[in-house]
Amino acid sequence: MTTNVLLIDDYGGPNLLDTIRCLSYEQAVNIFVVSPERKTYFNTIPYSKYVSKYQYLKSSDPKKIIQEISALEREWDINLILPVKYSNYQFITKYRALFNGSVFPPMPTQSTFATVTNKLFLAEFLVNNSFPSPKTKEISADNIQQFNFPLLLKPRTDYEENRIMECKSREEYEEKISNLDFKADQYVIQEKLNGEDIDISFIAENGEILAYTIQKGLVREAFSFATGIEFLENQKLLDETKAIVKKLKWSGIAHLDFIYRKETDSYLLIDFNPRVWSTMIGSLYAGVNFPGLMISRANHKEINFEGYQKTKFYLAKAALQSKSFSALKTSSWPYILKDPLPEIAKIIGKFKSR
Repeated sequence: MTTNVLLIDDYGGPNLLDTIRCLSYEQAVNIFVVSPERKTYFNTIPYSKYVSKYQYLKSSDPKKIIQEISALEREWDINLILPVKYSNYQFITKYRALFNGSVFPPMPTQSTFATVTNKLFLAEFLVNNSFPSPKTKEISADNIQQFNFPLLLKPRTDYEENRIMECKSREEYEEKISNLDFKADQYVIQEKLNGEDIDISFIAENGEILAYTIQKGLVREAFSFATGIEFLENQKLLDETKAIVKKLKWSGIAHLDFIYRKETDSYLLIDFNPRVWSTMIGSLYAGVNFPGLMISRANHKEINFEGYQKTKFYLAKAALQSKSFSALKTSSWPYILKDPLPEIAKIIGKFKSR
């Protein structure tokens, strides 16, 4: 039986394309994509050979968007809707009741989604439940007295245009928050922790993790995601994650960023990302196809998780920069070469925009 899957695009980019490429490894899956907004840049997603149809929606009003999607579900005989980005999850958790009969993979509740996507709410949840976490406070004259320097100014949600800023001194902190463009209510103060970065990706349902991969960064730019990773086992981190997921009663996929502090032998949760992540194609290489598992659970099929390969993986640019043939083999490149038109179109688009 063929499964027709509808993806909702927003800003394009590699996460959506990687989701499409992961789905191509599932048998009898047709992929359709809609976008609520017309791109202001050259859109390469329709050039993927795995995309059956790509269509822009006409409406901007949420209720009308849902009506358009519902009409396309009937026209294209869609079996399920698969969210990809943060905005997709935010939209669906808020308006799910208006989707009449649409099928989704495991999804968080609106309140749980709001808790994990706001750093202040997440910090309060972690503290209230005795989970290790960095000290995180609202910006105020009183709160800053509780911190040592250097510290971090972080956007309350990572899905705005704001960026993480490091403040090495009180003077630098005062200078940044006094900037006319700085919006204090959109940021939090967070202590800067030294330690080893380690992440876990998973799909869960009703607080139970069904499949996961654990990875540490090999190549990473400051305050950004890893572009080179190594998959490994870590029972202590897995147990900590299971406890958090159970307490939240989490349903859906997620990617959690931790810092390991050797001096206290503890893992502190830094970020809870409830959407597709940048190295998900690496999880596919290691043997766990998360978009495929989302389809399975949407269709009420049991997940038989048998672990994953302990290997290294590099995103395309990092593999090239390594100048290593082995890195190229264990990278995004084999997946790109099977579906090259989006990358070719992207290059042509850059030349046309000059």
